[in-house]
Amino acid sequence: MIMRKSQVLQKEVAGNTEKYNSYREAWSRIKLAQEHGFYLEAIAIQESIISDRLISYLHSKQEATFSVHDKNFPSFNKLIKKWRSKFSSGLSSGNYSNLIDEVDQWRLSRNQIIHAIVKSKPSEPTQSIDLFLYQAKEAAKTGEAIAREVCNWSKNNKRNKKF
Repeated sequence: MIMRKSQVLQKEVAGNTEKYNSYREAWSRIKLAQEHGFYLEAIAIQESIISDRLISYLHSKQEATFSVHDKNFPSFNKLIKKWRSKFSSGLSSGNYSNLIDEVDQWRLSRNQIIHAIVKSKPSEPTQSIDLFLYQAKEAAKTGEAIAREVCNWSKNNKRNKKF
């Protein structure tokens, strides 16, 4: 049996119902993953959300170098670089003076966290598990805030027809 974390929606949704349901499930899983200490799951879902919003934006600007039907999307790093190319003077949004820089900085910490649990130089110990868990928890907390802001930015751009 597959465990669904979000509740089945009782009301009708205008637009892309499947996308809406996917986002409800994603946010529900992020919340539960953090509550139960599964920070890597939260971080992975946060990256998926941010990437999805960037893919949508870049596709709307005909900047996508991939087919929307292709499952081989550009890397997170490449999406951020393409996004940055559209906002050469930065992108202020919400509490962020430059949302693109914040996303990119989070990407770097996410990469470090994803590989940190067992990777180390040969003959050197890994970092302590307590330090790993602390850093993963912080990255998940930061990633949630950044993912929410990217979603807000995306929504505002669509609403203002800047998308």
